[in-house]
This record gives sequence, structure tokens and C-alpha cells, in this order.
Amino acid sequence: MKNILYISLSLLSLSAFAQNKAEKEALKAMANSKKYTYEGNTALKSDKPIQAEVEYRKAIAEDKNNATAQYNLGTMYYQQKSYDEAFSRLKNASASDKISEDEKHRAFHNLGNAFMKKKEYEKAVLTYKESLRHNPKDEETRYNLAVAKEMLKQNPPPPQDNKNNKDKNNQQNQNNQQNQQNQNNQQNQQNQNNQNQNNQNQNNKNNQNNQDNKDNKDQGDNKQDKNKDKGNDQKDPNQNNQQDKDQNGQGQGRQQRPSSLSPQQMERILEAMNNEERKTQEKINAQKVKGQRAKSEKDW
Repeated sequence: MKNILYISLSLLSLSAFAQNKAEKEALKAMANSKKYTYEGNTALKSDKPIQAEVEYRKAIAEDKNNATAQYNLGTMYYQQKSYDEAFSRLKNASASDKISEDEKHRAFHNLGNAFMKKKEYEKAVLTYKESLRHNPKDEETRYNLAVAKEMLKQNPPPPQDNKNNKDKNNQQNQNNQQNQQNQNNQQNQQNQNNQNQNNQNQNNKNNQNNQDNKDNKDQGDNKQDKNKDKGNDQKDPNQNNQQDKDQNGQGQGRQQRPSSLSPQQMERILEAMNNEERKTQEKINAQKVKGQRAKSEKDW
């Protein structure tokens, strides 16, 4: 229990210390902001607008709720005809709860003047009216309000419905243009993809044709080499026929060579051939006789 109580007291002490530190830092920032505002006012009175702007910005950086610095900086921008910057600063000043009624009156008065310069007469009328709420006796503001009303009468804003329709039509046109642009981009992308695909297909086809031509060339070379090797191992058939023909011709030449025997030798050869033939015939006849069976009579 003591430990829990000690921890709780420690946490409260730390929280109080942190809160005190934050408050001290906030007070210090406010003090610095007031100091920079005073330096800015001094520079502005000395006709040093650039130095005044620097000091006012430093004051707002230290404390964004410094309405005096916002108002003085906005007024300076208005005098320099930087109406957009003046509008922003004066609007911030008029929304602050740390300025007096007179400061709010002057802030809205100058803000109305900024709207008049931008020819936003309707907003100028509303702003001058707000300024008079904080100081109804200011005749200058009342005069500016009358001028703003007259300018608004001469330059009435477009009807709200027409304005809405115009804005709607403008938005629709922008959407249509954007959609058309997107469609065109998609179509261009699709065409690019198709072109790339066609190029890829053509490259593949060319590569395939080159490969086929290379394969056919390799096959032709292999076939030529094979025929060449075969020709080295086999003889030409026409050459064999020619050789056979030459050999037959040579044989026939040897058979048709005229005999060089004398008539006497030829006669002896013929006689020997006749005797040989006669002996052969006698042998054949003798075999025929020997092969016949003898005819016998029956024994009745």
C-alpha cells in the first residue's frame, strides 16, 4: 500500500512538474512574442517594412494567438497592396479573442477594404457590417458599406442555381476530359503493347527461320560429307561395267585369235577326237546290251 501511494505521489509530482514547465514555456513564448511585436512596431514607425515583417513573423511564430501582430502585419500587407496576404492575416486577427473591440473593428474594416480591392462586393458588405457591430459610430466604415452595397447592386453575383449548374457543368466537363484522357492513354498503351507483341512475334519468327535455315544447311553439309565418304569406299558402277566390258573384249580377242597349227597337226587332232568319240559310243552300246534281261520260258 505504501508503495502504491509512493508511486501515485511520484506521478502527481511529475505531472505537476511537467505542467509547470509547460506553463513556464508558454509564458516565455508569449513574452517573446510581445517583445517581437514591439520591435516590429518600432521598425514600422522607422519606415523599415522589411524589418517590421521579420519581427511580426517571429512574434506570430512564438504565439499564433498574438492578434496584434496578425493585425499589424495584415495592415502592412494591405498598404503594400498584397491583398491575399493581408486577407489571411486580418482574418486571423479578427477571429482572435485576445484583441479589443476597437482592434476587431479595425481588423474587419481593413478586411472589407481587401474584399473591395478583389471586387468581392458581397463579402465586403458582410465584413463592413461586422466591423460596425464592434464600433457603430465609425462613419468611414459606414461610408464604405454604402459604396460596397452600390457596387454589389451594379454587379450582382450570378444566381446560386446558375452558379451551381455552372460549377457542376465545369466539373462534368473536367471529368469528361479526364475520362477521355484516360481512355486515350489506355488506348495508346494498348497499341504500344500490341506493337511490342507484334515485334516480338516477328523477331521470334525470324529467329526460327534463321534456325531452320541453319539446320538445313548443316544437314546438307552432313549429307554431302556422307556421299563424299561413300564415294571414297565404293567404285563407280559405270567404271566396273567399263572394266568388265574391257575384260570381255580382251577374252573374246584371245578366243578369236587365229590358230597357228599346221594342217598335219590339225588332222591328227581330228583323228584323235574321232577315235575318242568312237570309243565312247562303243561303251554306251555295251552298257545297253548288258542292261537287257534274258527272256525265259515258263515251266508249265
